[in-house]
Amino acid sequence: MSFEKVNSWAKVNLSLNVIKRLSNKYHNIESLITFIKIYDEIKIKISNEREHKIYFTGKFSKGIPKNNTIIKLLNLLEKKKIIKNKKFEIKVKKNIPQKSGMGGGSMNAASVLKYLIKKKIITISNKKAIEMAYKVGSDVALGLERKNSI
Repeated sequence: MSFEKVNSWAKVNLSLNVIKRLSNKYHNIESLITFIKIYDEIKIKISNEREHKIYFTGKFSKGIPKNNTIIKLLNLLEKKKIIKNKKFEIKVKKNIPQKSGMGGGSMNAASVLKYLIKKKIITISNKKAIEMAYKVGSDVALGLERKNSI
C-alpha cells in the first residue's frame, strides 16, 4: 500500500476567556476558534510491521515525544478494540510550531482519526469519535469538523 496524504490544519484562538483553573492544572476556558491555511502534512499507510511507526520531519519537529497525540490515539483505538490487527506507518512534516496554541499535535491526531473513519479502516459513530478524541486531548475533537467553534 502506498502512502496517502492528509493535511492537518492549524487553529487559532480569536478570543480566549479563562474561567477557572482546574485541579489537573488545565483551565476551563471559553474560546472562539477558526482554522487557518497553515498545516502539517501527514502521510499514512497500513504497515506490515509489528508496531506503529511515526516519523516527524520539518522545521518544528525537534523534541516531539514518543508518546505524542498520534500514538496516544492509535493505542487508545487498539485498547478499545476499534483497531484490530493493523499497524500504521505515519510521516508528519511539521509546519505548525509546537506549543504555539495552534493545535498542531491535537489536529494531527484529529486528522488521523478522520482519515481512519473516511477510509473505513475503523467504523465508529460520530459520538464515539468525539469521545475518543477527548480522551486523547482536549482540543482534538475541534479538529474532527474543522469549522469555526465556540
